[in-house]
Amino acid sequence: MKTHNLTSPACCFIVVASEERPKRLSESWSPSGLSPQQAAAVKKGILRQSSLRARKMVCPANVLVSAQEADRGMWEGPFWFTRPANRFISNHGAPTSLSTTAALLTVAARAPSCLVAVLPSDFWVSRESVLTEAIEGVFQLLPNTPESVATLGMVDAHVDVDQDYLVVGPNNLQKGAVIQARINRPEPRIAQQLVSEGAIVASGILLGYAQAFASRIFKYWPHLGRELTNMLEPDCFSELEHRLSTETYRDIPRSAINSIRLSPPTFPMRAFAVRGSGWCNRSSLSESRPGAEPRHHANTCRPDFATEVRI
Repeated sequence: MKTHNLTSPACCFIVVASEERPKRLSESWSPSGLSPQQAAAVKKGILRQSSLRARKMVCPANVLVSAQEADRGMWEGPFWFTRPANRFISNHGAPTSLSTTAALLTVAARAPSCLVAVLPSDFWVSRESVLTEAIEGVFQLLPNTPESVATLGMVDAHVDVDQDYLVVGPNNLQKGAVIQARINRPEPRIAQQLVSEGAIVASGILLGYAQAFASRIFKYWPHLGRELTNMLEPDCFSELEHRLSTETYRDIPRSAINSIRLSPPTFPMRAFAVRGSGWCNRSSLSESRPGAEPRHHANTCRPDFATEVRI
């Protein structure tokens, strides 16, 4: 794979190492036919790939992690290299979106003109160079519209009920496509129709300047933005982990916390289509075990997580 190097201090990656809905996703990680050990190997494999991806694109000091304390046994190993100050940990019922928001506001406070990539860790790509070039391409376009936030949409993924889809308007080569709607896990018939009409799979990858993220957070969740900023200021330069628990967000209304959605349409952004990455979601990977064909991309979506992930 071609190695890309974006080690400029004006660029950082926030890897979301824990999922937003633990109960629902824990069930999807343990499908029929996979033992708990195999399911754990799949999840750790994806986290390892996410870690390698981030370190190849920015220097390790510019990699931040948003995660759940309950999942520490999963993510702490792959992200051993991150400084404690670059870890934003949700516990005591705090959603991962809260720790991700805290990470974004921290970057914005220190370097508002920093380019930020928010990367979920629930997918696998067999062609890292395609994904890397797509991220770099959007980064190069962002100076033309510094106030915008972008996402990537996959157009070569198999039609699957486990996908979320973005309905988009006409594409603009410089600004991407306007996202008209997001359809979460539609029925197969509807998913097929969406794809035939040009819908793209929502990757969850977010790209933009730190200040653009902060501006949206303060616009749509002003109380949350203020409280998190006040909470983070005292230990802004501390070398300890940032922990978000009931004690740290007790002044933030629960309704504000539950309303955090760093995804369209709640969080406005433009979409750029990506072709040929060999993208697979977690459910497809769970079925990519010895003796079984995955539901799609039979030749590109069969990593052997039981051994070691190599990129």
